Parts: sequence; structure tokens; C-alpha cells
Amino acid sequence: MNHRDPSTPLVSVIMPVFNGNATLHQSMMSILRQSVEDLELIVVDDGSSDDSVHIAERLAQTDDRVRLERREKSGGPAAARNTGIVKAKGQYLAFCDADDMWLPHKLERQLECAKRSGAALIYSSYHRIAPSFRASAEAFEPEGRVVCVPTKLTHEELLAGNKIGNLTAMVNLSVTGPVTMTDRPGAEDWALWLEITRRFGAARGIEEPLALYRAEQKGSHSNDRLRAIRAVWRVLREQENVPRWKAAWYLMRSSIAALRKSRI
Repeated sequence: MNHRDPSTPLVSVIMPVFNGNATLHQSMMSILRQSVEDLELIVVDDGSSDDSVHIAERLAQTDDRVRLERREKSGGPAAARNTGIVKAKGQYLAFCDADDMWLPHKLERQLECAKRSGAALIYSSYHRIAPSFRASAEAFEPEGRVVCVPTKLTHEELLAGNKIGNLTAMVNLSVTGPVTMTDRPGAEDWALWLEITRRFGAARGIEEPLALYRAEQKGSHSNDRLRAIRAVWRVLREQENVPRWKAAWYLMRSSIAALRKSRI
């Protein structure tokens, strides 16, 4: 697929970064080397103190699909993603953090699924990789550490836990209209998936793993289990208005699923 006018990209990819100079270039290149070229990559620097801004600026000078947005102070993942979402120009909205990567045909497979299903939200399975992985996405060789997903997820099924990896999600904005991630650290992406499936029907998944998630990152947001549990409870009770007894049941199932995923 040829690259069109950069002012009207088909897909907007949001990549927040906070002191991510060790992996940012690697992550950005996995987006820019997609088989679908009709995209924009919006890198949102969330107040980094390392070389992240310069890495993004250097790539922006060589590829007009890259745009850099800067936040003076760190506001966390939701705030950074929302900064990028506001600037997005694409019909589809996708996410990739600065320590994750996409395999080369990720967007191509998902766009095919979106057109075939008409779903507002598309996702896929993904590989878990070690923090020390430094090769390109093209050079990745599967190690059997796959987080598998079903081909369909209803709102009710998502209430039992977040089965959609943020790095695989793609939102069809022509169906949903503008979206925003609520600031619920540890569950901000799940809260958005719940809102979308509640309003627009089931999300559609691809069993093929299409992305690389860097697991066991020290100090990462996803590693704060207690905060995540609290966030899940708040989403269930405050956003989704789930009765207390049922929320407790969902929370238990979600915690068990998260533990199993962490062992992959």
C-alpha cells in the first residue's frame, strides 16, 4: 500500500515515551517499517530527561510520517496518549509504547479484519519478549511465549478482565468518533475498550500474534499490581456500575488471568 498525503493518513499510531532512549528507536522503526505505509507516528514525550526527544527528532527529519509532541511534565500513560490522540488525523487509531514493537504485517492484518468485520475495535495475540531483546522486529524468532486471544470479545467478556493488549489495539474512529483514555493508572486502556464495546458492540481479534511486548520491565506501570487491582475495581464500580458482589467476582477472575499472563 503506497503512502498517501501525510496530512490524511489512514492510521495514526500513538507512542508515549518517558525516558525510553534504550528502546525508542527500535520501537519507532517497527512502526515505520510496516507493510502498510499510509500512517503517521505521533511520539509523545512525557517530560523525559534522557535522549528520547533527540532520538524522535532525528527520525522525524528522515521520515515525514513522524511527529513529535512534547509535554513539559510527566502526566502518565493516559495523559500522554491523549495528547497524541488529540493530534491524530487518521481514520484508525493504534497504540504502541516506546518499549514494545510491531511485527511487519501487523497493520495490514488488522485493516483486513476491520474491513471484513466492521468492528469498532480490533486486536490480536502477541509475543512476550525479554527486556534485553535488542534485535529488530523483522529479525524476531518466536520463542513460544504467546498471549493468545479469542477472535471475538463482547463487553460482558471484557468485564472479566482485559484480554486486549494495548500494543495490539486499533480503533476505527469512523465508527466511534473521538475517543479519550480516562486517567485510571493500570487500567486506562481497558476502561476505553469497555466503553467502546458497550457502545458499539463486540471487538474482533486475530489469533496470529502480531506484536512484541517487552515483559518484566522494572518500574513499569504494568508491574504495580496493587495499583492495577485498585484501578480495575474503580472501573467496574464507577464506570461500568457493576454491583459490588459481581465486581468482586470479576476482579478475582481478572487477577487470576493477569497472574497466568505474567508467567508466559
